[in-house]
Amino acid sequence: MQEDLVTTPVLVPEIERSTEFKLSGKMGTFGLLTTVLAFTAPLGVVYGFVSVNISFGIGVPIAFLAVGVLMVLFALGFTSMTRAIPRPGAFYTYIRAGLGRPAGLGGSFLALGTYGFNITSAIVVAGIAVNNLASAFTGHALAPWWAWSLIMLVAAWVLSYFNVELSAKVLSVILCIEVTLVVIFDAVMITNGGPEGQSFEPWNPANLFTPTIGVLLLFSIGVFNGFEATAIYRDEVLRPSVTIPRATQLTIVFLAVFYAISAYALILSVGTNQAVTTAGANAPQMMPNALLKYFGVFADQLVSILLITSFFASMLSLQNILSRYTHSLAVDGIFPRYLAKVHGKHGSPHRAAVAVGAVLLVVLVILVLSGGDENALYAAAGGVAFYGMLLLLALTAVAIIVYFRRNPSGISFWRTCIAPAIALLGIGFALVTGTLNMNLLVTGDPLLLTVLLLIPYAATVAGIILAFILRRRRPEVYKRIGRTLE
Repeated sequence: MQEDLVTTPVLVPEIERSTEFKLSGKMGTFGLLTTVLAFTAPLGVVYGFVSVNISFGIGVPIAFLAVGVLMVLFALGFTSMTRAIPRPGAFYTYIRAGLGRPAGLGGSFLALGTYGFNITSAIVVAGIAVNNLASAFTGHALAPWWAWSLIMLVAAWVLSYFNVELSAKVLSVILCIEVTLVVIFDAVMITNGGPEGQSFEPWNPANLFTPTIGVLLLFSIGVFNGFEATAIYRDEVLRPSVTIPRATQLTIVFLAVFYAISAYALILSVGTNQAVTTAGANAPQMMPNALLKYFGVFADQLVSILLITSFFASMLSLQNILSRYTHSLAVDGIFPRYLAKVHGKHGSPHRAAVAVGAVLLVVLVILVLSGGDENALYAAAGGVAFYGMLLLLALTAVAIIVYFRRNPSGISFWRTCIAPAIALLGIGFALVTGTLNMNLLVTGDPLLLTVLLLIPYAATVAGIILAFILRRRRPEVYKRIGRTLE
């Protein structure tokens, strides 16, 4: 509704009077960059996901570059919002600003659900990775997968209690090691050329225009999840108006180039003419086979160890993101105000972090008691998270366009309308493709697929309904939705 849209934002009075709810930190561009890059688990993507994408077509490298351009266009509008609306909350704040309070609260619930399923997937796959490594050395698993998942969940839980700069230091070390190893793999493969030598075909734009273009772009967009998390740390970085846009664009460019080159190297490892067939026959073994063939057993084992740290880094990054979304909703009174309190020494949302960790622990217990196959569990959770992120990006793109049309800011028309509109078309195409091909995101019977597909929409509707309830029963809370009171 028109009265719900942002015009001149005014901070909530009690927040103006006190800093007890305000996060603090001194992260620079590099710290923010590594924090959000860790979310994407680059080594995990190259090791287990890029080969799946190759099974849909040889044009994966050029597809990654094309999607990178698409995400840069989205980020032009996204970072314009960070300047026009200098408040934390990211998707929650921006969707509310453009589309009103009900949509904003719906978007926040969608974000919580999306990141929640994402970290659930990371928790499960981390436990699986430890058991796979143990089996490679001893021939059998040393403990149930959930035991390892629990250990890493607790470690991430503890780290999230402290200032985000501590997490940033841990994440930067892990990220630098895993990226270095992938770069070495890429350099050796490109220099070697593989069984068929160098080829331009993976870079040929014509290879995008195939019957599988929708699926190819769908899976390419999926690996860019995480770049948007830069805005969540607004109160914890130095010079946010500079640091956030810079880190956002650097994240996108890095991921586009990194994944494009790595996909090309993986294609070369088996040869351009055989890559699609090889990936289609056994995608999970494509990278391990390349490591064994060109680097030996030790390299394969080393990468298997670092996969575990990569998934842990993703867990920690997601734990921090969920804690900050929870904190924002608590500041506004949607969640108990108790969770909004910031640690006096660390400047962290420690109570929100404890609450998020506790919820994740309950989720892990439920997964264990369900007796479901762990591989199916992480795949299902990852599929829902992937689909939810597409929906979240689409909603945000619409909100950006609407907000700047109603609130002229002096920022160029290109950044505030044309660029996000082009991005919306690409994201919308991927969203439709995902809807029509949900069986590629999640395996299972039609009823399960339908239920999983509806979860992101159900979360959004739940937030919208709650907003209308608040407007009637608790108008003072309703007015705070989106970190403002007008």
